[in-house]
Amino acid sequence: MKVSDLAKGDHLKLEGKIFEVVEIKHSHLGRGSANLTLVLRNVQTNQRIEKTFKPDEQIDYLEVEKEKLVYSHRDSQNFYFKRDSQLISLPTKLFENLSKFLKPNLEVLGYFSEDEELLWVELPKIVEYLVVETGPDFKGSTVQSSYKPAKIETGLEIKVPFFIKNGDLIKVNTETGEYVERVQK
Repeated sequence: MKVSDLAKGDHLKLEGKIFEVVEIKHSHLGRGSANLTLVLRNVQTNQRIEKTFKPDEQIDYLEVEKEKLVYSHRDSQNFYFKRDSQLISLPTKLFENLSKFLKPNLEVLGYFSEDEELLWVELPKIVEYLVVETGPDFKGSTVQSSYKPAKIETGLEIKVPFFIKNGDLIKVNTETGEYVERVQK
């Protein structure tokens, strides 16, 4: 497929890694030929890169299908997701950044190749977690700028406002790892 045929949200394989097209920038310098700069997101690491191509350059386009999966568990080598009645695995070494946000029965989006191989999963942007360990609230603390460390049910430690207590349910942004809000009971 030609680079000029790509659209935002398409997927391609580059240097053995899978990328999602985040943005396409067209540039034309004087009488020279046009260039396309692609902003690409590595689906394994979430890292963004920019690559410049000639419009007629061929790339390795990747056809993917999305499907809802449910996280089951992990062992030393794989994460396991439920798809209907079967378990599908994904290597932990390639997607270690997922482990800090995965909890049992979490619904994720699975991306599959044409031959039904699970390539990667995408977490929901906002997920609710139980606070399992945090320090006490301090008298005189203000809501605006006072934060303390808290451990959520997956073991991840994040900064939360002082009013958050053990046993509270909070929303966390899985892209940034930051506290969003407390869930009202």
